[in-house]
Amino acid sequence: MVRRGSHPRLSVILVVEGSPSYAMRALESVQNQDLYDLQIVVVFRDVAPGVRHSFEVAAGRDIHIDLIDVEDSAHGACLKAGFAASRGLQIVAMNADEWFAPQSLSKMVDVACDAAADMVIPTASLDRYDAHRERHSRVLDATSLTIDDRASLAAGLSQMISGGLIAQTSGVMYSRSLFETCLSRDRAFRTIGFMTCALSQAQRISGCGGACFHAVAPQLTDAFDPTLFAKLTDDARALDALTDSLAEASSDTQLKVESHMFYFAGLVACIENLCLSPHGVSSIERSARMRDMLEASRTRQMAAALSDNHRGLGLLFGPIARAKPARCVMYTHLAAFFNRTGAKTA
Repeated sequence: MVRRGSHPRLSVILVVEGSPSYAMRALESVQNQDLYDLQIVVVFRDVAPGVRHSFEVAAGRDIHIDLIDVEDSAHGACLKAGFAASRGLQIVAMNADEWFAPQSLSKMVDVACDAAADMVIPTASLDRYDAHRERHSRVLDATSLTIDDRASLAAGLSQMISGGLIAQTSGVMYSRSLFETCLSRDRAFRTIGFMTCALSQAQRISGCGGACFHAVAPQLTDAFDPTLFAKLTDDARALDALTDSLAEASSDTQLKVESHMFYFAGLVACIENLCLSPHGVSSIERSARMRDMLEASRTRQMAAALSDNHRGLGLLFGPIARAKPARCVMYTHLAAFFNRTGAKTA
């Protein structure tokens, strides 16, 4: 018999907006876990009637599920409402297009208990689907991640940046107090700012390689996003603040290199989004936006820092470093051609 106490071990906040195709998969991936001391808070905003009905049927059959509605359109309103309705000692938040592999949550709870960790990071699988609906995944392994003091935070942060886990706030298990602290500081959830806040406040952080959280790999050329570079700038500012504070206490320069590499990868994504999106912008606006990105102070800082360490960064580093907008456009299309044909760029 499933019993739910007033303070379950874990609350999973599932945010459902619009009419996501795989919303029930997300819910069922949590329901089918072998963890019974659990609350599932489903937060609806502008959800399609058919999706709502499916969740209402599921909630009628499972006392672990609580359904709430949010009308506030403000960024982060769904997460804050979900947290307010939660009662768990630990918190996991996720979207409707994400899902957990079987037994993941119980393994994460075990790690949290055994290691007294207030933050447990699962291995993440970034999935994309081809035209035949076959899944292709990039796996971000969290097995060896352990952070329990300032020195190990520097090494762990470097590992998270290089391995891609620094951007994976969704699917992570946080202690209730840690999650509340980051929310109270008005950190947007799916940002580096939320992750760096959590990393700087957590007493102990553990990876859980046996747990796997599936998320959708970003498709940056599907549609032009005019806010993408501003988001990168905010993410880089948050990451730089943490890396700079750690670098002061360490002679290791690798962490700063990783921070510059993170910015470079994000900048390339912004350039690809600007140049390759099928419904993009005019050539005049594209040139202006490209120039703004290339002349930004953080871009110039990155280019100078990596000038002697850019091997393997691909075709775009040269025109970025020399701030050549036209060449960036040309090389972006050239790199895209090489990627499609499988030709080598080096």
